[in-house]
Amino acid sequence: SYADIKAQIEAILSRPLNKSAPALGLLTTMNRTAWANARDELIQNNLNKESLHAIDSALFALSLDEHSATSHDDLNKLMLHGNARNRWFDKSFQLIVAKNGKAAVNFEHAWGDGVAVLRYFNMVFDDSNSLATDCSTSKSYSMEPLQFDLSPALEKTIEDSGKAADKFISSLELFTLEADTISRKWCKEKKIGADGFLQMSFQLAHEKMHGHTVSTYESASTSAFKHGRTETIRSATPEAAEFAKIFVKGASKVELAASAKKAITRHGEITKDALMGKGVDRHLFALRTMAEEQGLSIDLFTDKTYQTMNKIILSTSTLSSPALFAGGFGPVNEDCYGIGYGINDEAFRVGVASYHRGSKEFVNAVAESAKEMREVLE
Repeated sequence: SYADIKAQIEAILSRPLNKSAPALGLLTTMNRTAWANARDELIQNNLNKESLHAIDSALFALSLDEHSATSHDDLNKLMLHGNARNRWFDKSFQLIVAKNGKAAVNFEHAWGDGVAVLRYFNMVFDDSNSLATDCSTSKSYSMEPLQFDLSPALEKTIEDSGKAADKFISSLELFTLEADTISRKWCKEKKIGADGFLQMSFQLAHEKMHGHTVSTYESASTSAFKHGRTETIRSATPEAAEFAKIFVKGASKVELAASAKKAITRHGEITKDALMGKGVDRHLFALRTMAEEQGLSIDLFTDKTYQTMNKIILSTSTLSSPALFAGGFGPVNEDCYGIGYGINDEAFRVGVASYHRGSKEFVNAVAESAKEMREVLE
């Protein structure tokens, strides 16, 4: 019952926090092979094996974080990685609750996509708003902490993984933007695709900062098909490249507006294609995988153009819902900007993560680009 769960959480929070104990969850921050090796060593001990089974068999992990975050930047950092000590990343998803009640889901991407997680968000959000608040607390609970027996070698592995996690976290820049420059309502009034507008603002921001167009990924759900996962929307179209260059170079307002509308319209067309399974990336991936399995060397897959196309520099994904404040993820390579964004009837939000490639400058460039685009499209 609600009262029983509440009692167990309160019991957990009432226990003194032992910060000197090895943070076992750090092992899940390591690469999969290293974590698998550490796990094999762990389960040689029956006590550890039983405790790991309890974690593995749970539906999800709940992380009660002792820290609070108020700014958008700090909140995104807390929910993306925190200090990595109070997390268990080898789980379908973690429900993270900060000390001030802010909550988020951090999920492992192999099993599913944002659409499935958003459905979970929406169902929990709707149920929590429709249920009456129950402040009662059960006096009985059966919660007991999991026990582990760690060898000196495992403790050293945990210590080393903590240092590596700290180094990795310090290498990551994450900044956010929330602005009312445009909204879904404004885009609807102007008959402009909201997603296309924001995608073009990313193209223009990159052009302003780096002077060229780069390979861009936007996730499209193929859930219309049985077992469908995603397809790639290739936002960096010729129309997008032309739009970004003409905006930076300068032209009349009429020319700028025409270029922006053309690029946004084209983005809408390729989005529909991707949603209906008419993209190219998943097909090419399947062919490449089949060729590798058969030991075949295909010129296409070693071609420089193909390699450039598959090194994603702008990796983007969007989810919007009344249940969702914001979302984000890390960059997929050393040169990448990871861009999580959303738009509602009042404003839009963008979170940018990179390995010190100027995330704050990129956020500022997006804000500037969105403002310039709105001015010419009014």
